[in-house]
Amino acid sequence: MSQSNATAYPVSQLLVVTRSLVELTDRAMSDSELSHAAADVLVFAARQAARLVEDVVSVRSNDPARASDFVLCPSSGDLDRAYTDLECLAEAASMIRAHGIGSQYRAHLAYLMRYAAESACHALERAERAMHRADALSSIPGVPSAAFLD
Repeated sequence: MSQSNATAYPVSQLLVVTRSLVELTDRAMSDSELSHAAADVLVFAARQAARLVEDVVSVRSNDPARASDFVLCPSSGDLDRAYTDLECLAEAASMIRAHGIGSQYRAHLAYLMRYAAESACHALERAERAMHRADALSSIPGVPSAAFLD
C-alpha cells in the first residue's frame, strides 16, 4: 500500500465516524437526558477518531521526502483542528457522563459537542481535499513543492 493510500483511507474512515458523531450529538441535544451509555460511546468514538488523526499525521510526517511540505500544507492545520475538536467533544461528553450535569448545562455541553463534531467534520473534509490535491501534484514531474502549499 502506498503512502497516499495509507493516509487517504483513514481520512475517509474518519469522515464516516465524524459524520456519525454529528448525528449522535444531534440526538444528545434533543434528548432530555443523555444516557451514560450514549456518553460513553461519544467519548470512546471521539478519542479513537482523535488517535486516528494522530496516526495520519504521523504517517505523513514520517516520509522524509515530503515531511516539510506536509507540515506547511493546509491539510496539516486542518488535521490539527480536527484533533482538537474531537478531543473537545470527548471532554464535553465525559463531563456529562461523570457529573450528570443539570439540564441547562447539559444543553450547553450538547451544543458544544455538536459544534465540535461539525467543525471536525469540516476540517477533515478540507484536509482530505488538500491531501488529494497534494498527492495528485506530487505525481506530476517538475511540479515545485511550493505548489503543494496553495
